Formats: sequence, structure tokens, C-alpha cells
Amino acid sequence: YFIQSNLSMCGRLACILEGNNLSVRCQYTDKTGQIQRPEWESSYHTPGYNIAPTCQIPVLFGKLGQRYFRSMRWGLVPSTHKKSLKEFKLTTHNSCAETILDRPLYSRAFQRGQRCVIPADGFYEWSSAKGGDKTPHFVHRLRDEKTEVTGNLLMIAGLYDTCNLENEDTTFYSAAVITVAASESISWLHHRMPAVLETEDEVKRWLHAGQFYSKETLSLLSPRTCIDLYPVSKVVNSSTTTGPVCMQRAEPEKKRKLNTLEKYMAKKPKLDNTERDSCSQDKAGQVGGDVTDNRVSGIRKSSEAETGDAL
Repeated sequence: YFIQSNLSMCGRLACILEGNNLSVRCQYTDKTGQIQRPEWESSYHTPGYNIAPTCQIPVLFGKLGQRYFRSMRWGLVPSTHKKSLKEFKLTTHNSCAETILDRPLYSRAFQRGQRCVIPADGFYEWSSAKGGDKTPHFVHRLRDEKTEVTGNLLMIAGLYDTCNLENEDTTFYSAAVITVAASESISWLHHRMPAVLETEDEVKRWLHAGQFYSKETLSLLSPRTCIDLYPVSKVVNSSTTTGPVCMQRAEPEKKRKLNTLEKYMAKKPKLDNTERDSCSQDKAGQVGGDVTDNRVSGIRKSSEAETGDAL
């Protein structure tokens, strides 16, 4: 199973809505002013509380002015890959916004207009405090007036691609989450964060830019403060763990009460180094004196016995 590394951002998602409810939450207004719900081009994705890279995630994309959902592999496999999926070894679940145009694996998808949105209830990130265990946190959308029809979902900007795998008859779909520098609200936790699109207008501009290759859409990718977070249980460390427990707020650990002996030892004054050395010397002298006394006593008894034998 996949274990989160603090070098990987974002490395774990949660999207607990099933397909139909997800379409309702992501409804939009089309060119004619009609409210539409994105249709699913594939079977519904499986809701997940603890989704790791290489698993399936729900992906929203635009086509001819309309929006569609499709379940895709989290981890972009480029169109140039023609072998089996097992032979694809690159880690591609994240793409840095600053280098999209510099890396062919992502720039090809961007130039083709294959921009997408990954809706999520939130994502997990681990604190990297020195000298202590890494504490997992659940990062989610703030409740405010900007959430509009998407409710409290995080609408994360991404890229998707298609390829024809070896010995596969169907087109294979995959996607990557785009990340940006972390905002002040989360920088203490990690130096990167997903590129969040805050409003319906931003989602529209990202999905329907008007032309396939538009550098203007890159301006939408910036640090955002519309998020909040709280600590969760360490059960999310393993991606095999799922269910509501993953997203539940972790209660502060209660300190164990000391028993009578522990209370006594805690109150007992500790000796400094000088006092320890003094005590050690006194004990050593006492032990040495006892040994000498015993030797002298033994010699006297031996002499008295020899004198008695002589008499």
C-alpha cells in the first residue's frame, strides 16, 4: 500500500460523494443560461475517504461547451506510453504549476486543452515537526459565500491525458493534480498545496478557455486562503484504511495520571553533579574502610589462634 511522504504534495484525497450527488453539487450554467448537471461518460467512481495515487478519482472536464465526469487513474500516463501500465514507473500524480510548460509530459496535455478539475471534500497532509511523530491533518474548504453551487468541495485544477495501453482495447484515462506554493494558512504544514479554483467563473475559465492553448489560464493557479484544517487520526497513514474515521477530528491526547510512587519521585530533589561526586566518594570510602576493618579483624583472630596452639 501507499505510505505518505512529506516530499509528496498532495498525496492523499477524500471524495465521499457518489456519482449522481457529485453531479448535483457540480451543476453549472451553460451558454444558453440553462442549469446543467455534468453527465458521466464512465461508470461512477467509488467514493473514498482515503484515496491514494494510482487509484481512481472523479475528474470533471469540458468538451464542446459542456461538462462531463469520468473516473480516471490518479497519476498521469502520457499519450506517448504504449506499453502496459505495469511498465510505467514514473510518479505523476502531482504537477508543479511553475513547470507545466517546461515538462513535456504535462505540457502536451496543457497545450491540447486537456485541463480538468478534481472535486474533493479535502486532502490530507502530514506535519513535519522535528523530533516528533508526523501528525496527519485534513485540509478542507472554508464555508463562505464564494462556494456557490459547489458547496464545500475543493475544486482542484488538474490535467488529464489519454493513451492506448498494450493489449487493451479501450482508451485509458489518467489525471494529475496541479500544485502551487502554499499560502500562509498552510505553509507551516507543507510548502506546497493543490491549485484551488475558488469560484464558478474560475472553473469555467479553466475548463473552457476559448482556445486550446492559453497561457492566460495559468494565472488562475495561485496560493489560496479559502481552506481550513484540523488534526485527524494516524489511521490514515495507511491507504488501506478507509471510512468516516479518516476524516474525524482527532481528540487531544490526555496525559496519564501519575501513581503515588511516580508523584514521590517527581517531587524528590535531584542531586547536581557535585553532590553526586561527593556521595560517590563517601560511599567508596565507607566500603574501603569496611574491607580494611574486616582484614585487620581476620589477622588478629589468626594471631590469637596461633598463640593458643603454641601454648
